[in-house]
Amino acid sequence: MAEAEYSTTTAVPPDAIWRFVEDMDNWARFVTGYQRHEKQSDVDSTWTLKGDLGVMARTLTFRVHVSEWAGPARVAFELQGVNEPMQGQGSFAIESAASPAATQEPGPPRGLWLRWLESIWRRLLRAVGGRVERAEPPASGSALARLTFRLRLDPGGPMAPMINAMIKPMMRPAAEDLASRILAHLEAVEGAKQ
Repeated sequence: MAEAEYSTTTAVPPDAIWRFVEDMDNWARFVTGYQRHEKQSDVDSTWTLKGDLGVMARTLTFRVHVSEWAGPARVAFELQGVNEPMQGQGSFAIESAASPAATQEPGPPRGLWLRWLESIWRRLLRAVGGRVERAEPPASGSALARLTFRLRLDPGGPMAPMINAMIKPMMRPAAEDLASRILAHLEAVEGAKQ
């Protein structure tokens, strides 16, 4: 199992983040490896992503089901691989940065090797997708909202241990990239209004 959580603050109001996140058509293009998605209903869709793990490049198709729609604070989803034995879960949580629940608990310690591999993935994501131009997240006193993105993937089949080892170091950089791209877009929109 590979999982990641990334949380960051912004001066964008929570309701503006929710209006953007509640419709996957708005943010789908920001997902690492995004190729396309197709909605079957308000809660079901099929996503195609291109995964490139060095010598292993695959096009992955997932059925995505929104399992929780608790606006304006949280949306959760489940993933099921169509062409690969993989499943997972994810969520976006949006909260006021002033609320006590918004304080970030430090995650489990990550070893030096994992942090080094994550830094390589960050550089690769920037090289492929371009650097996310976002102002430094505001200090908690001036922040209006906190966006937290969580993702867990469980590869299956005989190659699961190897695939898990390969995707684990890219999970956190991909989570950071998605949340940062969403907020960079919203911060530019909010800045244009002022």
